Amino acid sequence: MGLVKKFMTVGGATLGSRVFGFARETLMAAALGTGPMADVFYAAFRFPNLFRRLFAEGAFNAAFVPLFAKEIEANGVDGAKRFSEEVFGVLFSVLLLITIVMELSMPLLVRWVIAPGFPTIRKNSR
Repeated sequence: MGLVKKFMTVGGATLGSRVFGFARETLMAAALGTGPMADVFYAAFRFPNLFRRLFAEGAFNAAFVPLFAKEIEANGVDGAKRFSEEVFGVLFSVLLLITIVMELSMPLLVRWVIAPGFPTIRKNSR
């Protein structure tokens, strides 16, 4: 596979992702509008999107791919497979711990960090 074909593959996938993302945002705007429901929706997904960008799209991939390539060169495919299994185990454990901590602390985070200006809904005590 030539360099141009690889470039076109990645470029085409990126273009498709952008088009589908635009369609998603258009549908969300049509469904939620620009009122308080949209504000609540986007506030609710602020931290999950941050973690997705960090662990699925960003720093983790930038660090893992070169190390995986070095592992293939040094120890072959079997060594690289073991390396990826170890990395997956550590990543899964860390993400599980972060998920549990974030689930438990989310009410405080929403109230004080994510959306401090949102009104709090309280039950009527009458």
